[in-house]
Amino acid sequence: MATLVGDPERDRATQALQRHYREGRLSVDELAQRLETVLHARNAGQLRSALRELPSAWATPEAVRQGLRSPVRSLRNAAILLGTAVVWLFWSIGMLVAFVAWLAGNGVSLGALLVFPILWFAVSWLLWHGGKRRRARP
Repeated sequence: MATLVGDPERDRATQALQRHYREGRLSVDELAQRLETVLHARNAGQLRSALRELPSAWATPEAVRQGLRSPVRSLRNAAILLGTAVVWLFWSIGMLVAFVAWLAGNGVSLGALLVFPILWFAVSWLLWHGGKRRRARP
């Protein structure tokens, strides 16, 4: 049984045909015929027939770079996230030790009970917000 296709698959096939036309692989008449086949396609076999004899998207150097960029970016973002988490963990442990030392040396005070949690929260927020911005960069 043939796999039925919907509008997203037809749109991708249409974009691929338009790209091949822009790159000079198809004439206007051939593009029109193939687009008609794509727009009336009900299954994957009909879509493939409209794209036959054309190189796949992975054959172009730009498509290969785009495909490789995504895993590299994912690894970079994972490294940024891990590094941010490690810095935050050390920061949190350091703040806890400083807080306990402050309490042991000076006793319980309203200033210590307010300053340490606010300082911890502010720096934690800055770390995560900065890491998020770095991960969003291309």
